[in-house]
Amino acid sequence: MASFTAYQCDTCKRLFSPPHGFCGRCGARSLRSVTLSGRGTLLSFTTIRVPPARFKGQEPYDIAVIDLEEGLRVTARLKVPVRREATIGEGVVFEGLVEEGPLFRLV
Repeated sequence: MASFTAYQCDTCKRLFSPPHGFCGRCGARSLRSVTLSGRGTLLSFTTIRVPPARFKGQEPYDIAVIDLEEGLRVTARLKVPVRREATIGEGVVFEGLVEEGPLFRLV
């Protein structure tokens, strides 16, 4: 399991990903990268069967909304093992970054 890098505002402590030039909550520009556990819970997901042209040939694939243990909510690709179905509330772990963004897998 890889660790997940997020960003935190030094002023209000809000976590976010991907990086921005300033905090969306308080407007502060003092931000730092933080390493999160990469563990979370599957909040929602959908299977893409007819993708946009850019992702043609990758279908079907799953996109998920994940709540990380540290309180950050992210949208990411979801890797579901063969002969298994994803269920809301299942545990997920960060696998790494792919061209499309973060990739998580069911545990």
